[in-house]
Amino acid sequence: MSMQPARPALTLGAYALTPADPDDAVTFVTALDSLGIDAVEHPLAAPGDPACDPAHVAATLPPAIDLVVTCIPRTMQRLAVDGRYGLSSSDPEGRAAALADLAEVAEFARRLADLSGRRRVRGVEIHTAPAPAQASARGTTGSLDAMRASLATLADLDLAGATLTLEHSDALVAGQAPAKGFWSIDDEIALAAEAGIGITLNWGRSAIEARDAAAPARHAAAAAAAGVLRGLIFSGATDVASPWGEPWDDSHIAPRGSDPALAASAASLLDGDQVLATLRAAGDGLEHVGAKVTAAPGTDVAGRLAVARASLALVRASLDTVAAERA
Repeated sequence: MSMQPARPALTLGAYALTPADPDDAVTFVTALDSLGIDAVEHPLAAPGDPACDPAHVAATLPPAIDLVVTCIPRTMQRLAVDGRYGLSSSDPEGRAAALADLAEVAEFARRLADLSGRRRVRGVEIHTAPAPAQASARGTTGSLDAMRASLATLADLDLAGATLTLEHSDALVAGQAPAKGFWSIDDEIALAAEAGIGITLNWGRSAIEARDAAAPARHAAAAAAAGVLRGLIFSGATDVASPWGEPWDDSHIAPRGSDPALAASAASLLDGDQVLATLRAAGDGLEHVGAKVTAAPGTDVAGRLAVARASLALVRASLDTVAAERA
C-alpha cells in the first residue's frame, strides 16, 4: 500500500479579516481556535505594529496555531515611499533595507519560538520586488541577479525552523495597471528551483494578473511540475465592481458559495469548483493550503468568523476530494 502525503497545514490569512477596533481584534484572534486551523498567514507589518511584537502574538494567538509570515504588507508600504526598496532592487541601499526586514522576521521567529517553547513560524513568504519596468513608476529597476544575491544571503538566515518561499504576486502585464507588479511566475519558478526553496501562490493574484479565473491552476501546474510548489492560498477576485472595490482589485474578496456568510461575495470568480481545479493541478508537494479573505464593510466579529469558516469549508471539501482521488 502506498503512503499518502501528509495533509497540508490548513491556514487562514487572519490579518485580512481582523477588525480595526483593538478590542474586537483581540476577540477575533482569540476565537481563531474555533475554526480548526493549523496556522495563520501573519503580516510583517509596519515597524512598531503589535503584529511585529512576539510577546503580543504569543499572548493573543491561540497557542496551538502556527504562523506563516508574509512580507507583502511591509514590502508595499516601503515601496510606496521608496522605489529603491526590494530584494531584487538594483540599488544597494534598497536591497539592504529589504534584507534588514528579513533579519527582523528571523528575530521575530526565534523570539516567538523561545516564548512558545517550540517552533511557531512554519514559513516565511518573500517577494521579488521590484520588477524591471517599475523604473518609471517607482524610481528604480529590479534585477534577477540582485534577487539571486538576496536569496544567497537569506540561505544563511536562522529562521528558527521556518521554510522560505517566494510568494507570487501579479506580474507586470503590458497595458495593464498592476496590483503589485513583480516578476513573472516563470522567473520566480526558476529562481526558486535554483535556490532550493519553494513557491506560494495566491489564487486571486494569479487571476488578477491574467484577468482569467483559470490562470491560478496553470500557475499551480507549472510550479508543481518544477517541484517547487509549497503553498496555496485562496483569495478571491472579481471582474465587476463589488463591496470589495473595483474590478480586479487585490482586495481578497471571499469565494462565492451557498453558505449565507458568503452571500455578499456572490460576484467572486472563486468558488468550490475553482478551489478543486487548482488543488488538482497542485500535486502532492503542498505544505500549507488555506484562505485569505476579507468581509464586507461593517461586518461584526461573529460575521467575520462566519466568513472565515465558510471559506475554509470550501477548501476542506476540496482537500477531502483530492485526497480520496489519490488514495
